[in-house]
Amino acid sequence: MADVVLKNVSKIYKGGVIGCKNINLSVSDREFCVIVGPSGCGKSTTLRLIAGLEEITEGELYIGGDLVNEIPPKDRDIAMVFQDYALYPHMTVEENMSFGLRLRKYPKDEIKRRVIEAARILEIEHLLSRRPKQLSGGQRQRVALGRAIVRKPKVFLFDEPLSNLDAKLRVQMRIEIKKLHSKLRTTMIYVTHDQVEAMTLGDKIVVMKDGLIQQIDDPLSIYEKPKTQFVAGFIGSPPMNFIRVKVEDKDDYILIKEIGDGFKIVIDRNTFSYLIPYSGKEITLGIRPEDIVDRIFSKIDTKENVVEAEVVAEEPMGSENIIHAKTKSSNLVIRTDGTNRVKMGDRLELLFKLDKLHFFDVDDGKRIE
Repeated sequence: MADVVLKNVSKIYKGGVIGCKNINLSVSDREFCVIVGPSGCGKSTTLRLIAGLEEITEGELYIGGDLVNEIPPKDRDIAMVFQDYALYPHMTVEENMSFGLRLRKYPKDEIKRRVIEAARILEIEHLLSRRPKQLSGGQRQRVALGRAIVRKPKVFLFDEPLSNLDAKLRVQMRIEIKKLHSKLRTTMIYVTHDQVEAMTLGDKIVVMKDGLIQQIDDPLSIYEKPKTQFVAGFIGSPPMNFIRVKVEDKDDYILIKEIGDGFKIVIDRNTFSYLIPYSGKEITLGIRPEDIVDRIFSKIDTKENVVEAEVVAEEPMGSENIIHAKTKSSNLVIRTDGTNRVKMGDRLELLFKLDKLHFFDVDDGKRIE
């Protein structure tokens, strides 16, 4: 078993600076867990605590059922892949990959077998005699992965390993890492600030902010049912639209009014009964760009719940079009089909998909449901 369990784990630096606080996380054996969040949120600190590169201030850390708080990094049976590859420039690819095994005085035949096996998995057999300066960024990253694979650790840790690669190569390496997990079936914990990496790689996603965990869930649940406005805005590209609105309970229906005397939407009182306690109060309405429909483009014959907006910018992407528009008081981003072209100043008649509305408390940012 190679599960990883953090119980009330905190890291407090000198001066009371919080690295991460009260982290409770369970990563199952063979699971791919991605920790995601903005810079400074505590994700890399959490990873370094698991690796043993930072000392835990409070709490307990278990790997494979064993308490490892006081166990040094070399004895935790983990392998870590860093952002900067950390390859020795004077060594060949083969020597870099085998370095850890040679330090542990593995038999030469065993070292050779493991290096060849890892090189075959990563398709870098032809590079074994080269040095890092002769390799591309993607090839260097494969070598760093290979160095971790030959160790056959209980747990793989990745600290933003694709940050130094260009956009096309990042996509390729994401696929390679996903395939690698399928082949090795080893527990992997991966840190990134890129929500696309998180969504495409993780079996489980951990969203962090200010040293605290905001939500732990599978990718689809994180996307469809974000527990806080922060999570809703961080996960998704383009991010979710947020509009300040006022709730009015009309007995037969609920009226949602944009603050600033803007649009009005009538929604079913039974379906959205959880909003009744907020009658007369302001809340935040969230709607994803793909859940906003242009009434004219979609040829929908209705005048109910129409949100009028003016186009302020357009980003044609080929297969899709990203439209930036403004209502009376709010800015909206709409994702639509690439054939739906607009120009600055066009007036739009928009419809929100009512079953895709999200609502958040304005005070604590928590989801209302």
